[in-house]
Order: sequence, then C-alpha cells, then structure tokens
Amino acid sequence: MIKTYLTIVVCLFLIACDQQSGSEKGKTGMAIVNDTIPPMRSDVKTGAVANYSEPVPDKDKLNNWKFSVDAFETNQTFKYLLKIQYKELRVEDTLTVPNFGIEPKVLLNKGSENLTCIIGFAGKEGEFKEYKKVHVEDGELKITNIKGYRRTLSKKQ
Repeated sequence: MIKTYLTIVVCLFLIACDQQSGSEKGKTGMAIVNDTIPPMRSDVKTGAVANYSEPVPDKDKLNNWKFSVDAFETNQTFKYLLKIQYKELRVEDTLTVPNFGIEPKVLLNKGSENLTCIIGFAGKEGEFKEYKKVHVEDGELKITNIKGYRRTLSKKQ
C-alpha cells in the first residue's frame, strides 16, 4: 500500500516538474553561454534609434495628425524609452529588451492594420523578433504584448 502511494506521489511530482507555468507558455528562449554585454551604456545616443510614423486620416483635413512611435536609448543597455503619439496625445513608455548575449537593436515595423506599429528587436541572426504592438482601437491608443521571451544561462564546459 505504501509502495503504491509513494509511486503515485513520485509520478505526480515528475509530471508537475515537467509542466510550464502559465506565465511561461508562449515564450521562446535562447541559451547564453557568455554574458558579455555590460548592463549600463557608456555612450547614450540622444536621437531616436528607431522610428515609425504614418498620417492619421482626418475627415476635415484641418489637422496634421500622425501616429508615431520613436525608441530612444537610456543609460541601461537593455531599456529603451518609447515616445508614442496619436493625434494630439503624447505618451511615454519603457521597453525592456531581453539580454540574449548580443547588443540590443530595437526595430519598429508597420503592423497589418492601419495605425499599428510592431515593436521588436533583432535576434542573433538579424531576424525580426516581434515583442509588442502599439495600435489604435476604437479611437483609443493601446499597447499589447505579442510574445514573451526568456533566457537561460549555462556555463561553458
């Protein structure tokens, strides 16, 4: 009886350890062998490192409205300041790019709908990794996460 009970407990424990938590589902990861990127920047660029802009339709054609997203470096290597504009609304947000052992490069691409910008970064192969979406929905500005990323550290043997 005790042997059966212990077998069931061990099996349940192994199954539970193999499950991903709800916050990790849908995340992709990369293994980092050497973490060589310093956490602080020695030289912070003052201008935008990436920008996206498109005009906002105006039925009266009296305004020069735009939808735009600009990304600026901060003193922290993997943090960026986002300046977002929609019509006369101007907001700021921060973007934290995951440290995959390469210099981060923020990229801003047009989304599939009008007034949509996909915020991402360049992966190790230079590919675009989608991260967040800035869009206008029913006249409201929204920022949503598209994907989550995580990293694992391993030592070189």
